[in-house]
Amino acid sequence: MTQDKDDRKRPQLRLVVNNPELRGSRPATGEDASIPFEVLIAKRHELRADFFKGIAPQHVKAYERIERHLERRGWLYGLDPQHGRLMVIPAATACPEVLEHGGSPQDELLLFVADDPTGLGLCLCLEIILPFWSDDDAVMEEALIYAPIYPYGSLFLEENRNDGYLDLIYRLSFPLYPPAPTERLLEKLFAVARYELRETLIGLDEFPEA
Repeated sequence: MTQDKDDRKRPQLRLVVNNPELRGSRPATGEDASIPFEVLIAKRHELRADFFKGIAPQHVKAYERIERHLERRGWLYGLDPQHGRLMVIPAATACPEVLEHGGSPQDELLLFVADDPTGLGLCLCLEIILPFWSDDDAVMEEALIYAPIYPYGSLFLEENRNDGYLDLIYRLSFPLYPPAPTERLLEKLFAVARYELRETLIGLDEFPEA
């Protein structure tokens, strides 16, 4: 791979559109500027050059395949080159159940392509901040400990640099062999994500501070 080392790191996950009114009263401390999803949509073609600048041809091919898939499904999406090369999709588009379990129309699903652990192929990654939060870190840790374990996706905690809270994050990764996603694989990716997200959200409803 000819990529710069920093390009191989997983992007720092954050909501491009934040929902501070759903959080506690603790003020935001991050310095990252939020980008409204509507702006990412409106400027998608303008942002395309920056999005694809300097990445390997295999990554370009993978992203272009994903774009065709999203367009075929009629899903709105944006390209965010500022927070890592992220494709941004409304979470409720891929998993409508998010809105039934404390989510907001502003919640987003992030899709990106990374090198797999061997460095010889690519990995298609999907991440979403779950609509579950508490000022008490112990509550967040307990939610992670008692969350279900899935065969494909996983859950982990990460501090949100915008507001200092712990976020509970769902991540799904599929290795690509050869390094280009097919329609069948993309259909499977979103189907698995919807199932596992739905099951996780149902479980989180049992927590008193969800």
